[in-house]
Amino acid sequence: MSILAAIRPKEPLRHLRWFDMLIVTAILFGQFAYRSTQLYIASLMPQVETAAVTEEVRDTAVTGVAYSENMNLQLTLLAIALIYLIIRRFDFKQLPIRFNLGVLFWTPVIFILMGLTADAVTSLSGGYNYFTTEIFQYIKPLSIFDKFAALAPMAILYGLLNGFYEEFCFLGLLTCVEDKYKWQALAYSTLVRISFHTYQGMLWATVIGVVFGLMYYFFYKYKVKNLLPFFLIHALADMFGSGFIYLICA
Repeated sequence: MSILAAIRPKEPLRHLRWFDMLIVTAILFGQFAYRSTQLYIASLMPQVETAAVTEEVRDTAVTGVAYSENMNLQLTLLAIALIYLIIRRFDFKQLPIRFNLGVLFWTPVIFILMGLTADAVTSLSGGYNYFTTEIFQYIKPLSIFDKFAALAPMAILYGLLNGFYEEFCFLGLLTCVEDKYKWQALAYSTLVRISFHTYQGMLWATVIGVVFGLMYYFFYKYKVKNLLPFFLIHALADMFGSGFIYLICA
């Protein structure tokens, strides 16, 4: 029996096995998790001793919004992951990606809910307080269009790619498991989300991985059942940040 015959099932693969999940997440997020962990550890040490490491990692993790380089890297990793899944005969048809009127409703609703949650975390953690009466004088909803117009085309393209890249894996692939393993898969995907956001600090890595990740999961599985809104919500967060009140302020 050839190696290909041993790893390629006769029937389309609807449920990923544990090793499929490990391989796909290692391909897509392995080096990002490693670099993010480097930066997080460096942030806990004296600045003088870790300046070189911090600078090196920041170039790829934070400036990882060095859009063109990151886009090329992510497209390459995505292609490798897709080749693996094709070899495994993964059934891509089971992933619901479609445009309908629900996209126009759920995308802004979930983005606003996520944004207000982020604003609450910022306010409660000692950052800027977005929930004061003084903020009302700055609210101008049409300023959203000004902020969008100010974005570089590459930032928009990168946001769209990254939104697809992450949610295709977390909400799409990693939910394709046997029902009896769904909670284990959810816990695993949450840990992976946290692992490559630690460069933002453990608070925000936890908010992104646990709060936003679970919010996405439950809306997707029990309300929306369509991946497209989550690609777009994630893309908007990459373009503008997770907060909402800042977005509608002049």
